[in-house]
Amino acid sequence: MKMNDHFADRNWLKPVFLVAFLSVGLLHSQAQTAREKLIARGAELSLKTPYKGPPGDALSHHTSGYAKIMCSAVFITGLKPDFAAENVGYFSSPYAERAKVGTPVIDYAKKSVSITLPNGITRTAIYTGDQSQGCVTLPEGRNALNYKPVTVPRNLPDAATTPWPMGDVLPNSPMPPEIDMVKVTQAIITAFEPAEALTAAFVVTYKGRIIAERYAEGFGKDTPWESWSMGKSLSATLMGILMKKGVYTLDQPAPIPQWQGKGDPRAKIRIMDIMHMSSGLYCRAPQDPDFDPAMGYPDHLYLYTDAGNSFNYAANLPQQWLPNTVGRYRNSDPVLTNYLNRLGIEKLGENYHTFP
Repeated sequence: MKMNDHFADRNWLKPVFLVAFLSVGLLHSQAQTAREKLIARGAELSLKTPYKGPPGDALSHHTSGYAKIMCSAVFITGLKPDFAAENVGYFSSPYAERAKVGTPVIDYAKKSVSITLPNGITRTAIYTGDQSQGCVTLPEGRNALNYKPVTVPRNLPDAATTPWPMGDVLPNSPMPPEIDMVKVTQAIITAFEPAEALTAAFVVTYKGRIIAERYAEGFGKDTPWESWSMGKSLSATLMGILMKKGVYTLDQPAPIPQWQGKGDPRAKIRIMDIMHMSSGLYCRAPQDPDFDPAMGYPDHLYLYTDAGNSFNYAANLPQQWLPNTVGRYRNSDPVLTNYLNRLGIEKLGENYHTFP
C-alpha cells in the first residue's frame, strides 16, 4: 500500500484528534485547578503584610540587567555585541524592554557597556578584572562601584594535568563495549537541531567519564558563561561544607544580623527553611502563581539588577508567610544562604572569595 493510499480517507483521524483535544483540555483544567489551589492556600496563610516593592524605575532596572548581560557576554564569554543583544539573557532583560532604550555602547578600553534610557539616564556595567567579580552594573547616578574588587587567586591544580572531572585529562582506556556510539552521535546531532535553538554545548557522560561532546562554532570547553541559578546549588554546597565544619546546623534559627535582638519574628526562620525556599519572605517573583505585573518590578529580579547590597536587601524583606508554611522559587533565600556562607567563612578566619 502506498503512503498516499493509506491517508486517502482521513476520517479515521478525527476520533484521534478529538481524544487529543479532550486530553489537552483536561490537562489544562487540572493545571488551572492546581494553580488556583496554590493561590488560595497562599492567601489563606498570608500574614497580610503590606507590600512595598523595589524602589526606582522598572525600565532602569531592566536596562541595568541589559548592560550587565552585555558586559558579561562581550568581555567574559567573548560574544559579538550584536549577537549578545539579540540572543542572551532575556529573563532579566526582556526583548521588549531592550527595544525601548538605546543601543549598547561598548568601551573596549575601559571594558564597560553603557545604555541610555529615553529620559537621558545612562546605566553602565563594568568588567572588574581577571579572576575577580565578573561584570557589575554601577548604581544609578554613580560612576564607580561602592566596593573595591579584589583579585582572587584560583588556588587550583593545573587542569591540563588533572584527571576529569577535576581537570581536563580524559582516560586512555577503550570505550565501554555496551556504549552504542551510533545512538550517542544521533543524540548529539539532535541536540543541535534546529540551528535556531542556538545550542552552545552538549556533553554526554557515562559512569564518570565523558563519552562524547560537541560545541557550537567559536565555543569550547573553556568558554566562560554566566552561571545564573547554578549559583544556588553552589551556595547550598558551601553551606553543607560549613555544617560539616560545625559552623551551622540545619535546624538552627538563621543568624542573620538584621533579625537579631529586636524581637523580630524573622529570627524564627531556620536555615533549613531558607534552603527549602520556604522562609516566607515577601519577595515577589515572576514564577509566583499569582504574579501580577501591575504590582511593579519584582524583588526577585531586583536582586539581580539593582539591589546594590543584595545581602542587605534580602535580609530586610518583610514576612509574607510564617516560615516553613509556603514554598516559592524566590531569589531572596539563596541570597541569604550565601550571606550566611560569608558570615560563616569569615568566622572561620577564611577568605570569602577563595574559600570555594
